[in-house]
Amino acid sequence: MVHALACGAVVALFGLSYVVYVALRALWDLFVGKVRLSARGVRARGTCAGHTSGRYGTGVVVTFADLSGMTHHMVASAWEGVLPERGSEVEIVYLPRNPKVAGVWPVRALVPNALYMAVAVPVLLAAGTACLLAAAWIARTVWFSG
Repeated sequence: MVHALACGAVVALFGLSYVVYVALRALWDLFVGKVRLSARGVRARGTCAGHTSGRYGTGVVVTFADLSGMTHHMVASAWEGVLPERGSEVEIVYLPRNPKVAGVWPVRALVPNALYMAVAVPVLLAAGTACLLAAAWIARTVWFSG
């Protein structure tokens, strides 16, 4: 009975540490994506084609042309900038190799994301490490105690 409970606890703790890993990876990808867009992106002027509402609030639909003249559409979430009027110009930034990666200029979320990362990453690392240490302690205590 004790071995079954210990096995379940170890599996649960490894599962929690995997969730922590996924959260860290998502935060890292989000932050690096914003930094890459800000550093390597090309600025362009787009036109507000309308607004959309969704899970994260109201967004702006922007139509813009890349350096080759191809037209692209992007949706900028409301937290990335002020909602412009339909038909007004919006300054955006996009990656030349992948114009689908675009955002409203300036990329405002860099400083708040950096502060968030400075708090969230150590907390998540500590939680993941605690899960792994607890799993190791359970395994040592129950299975390798003698």
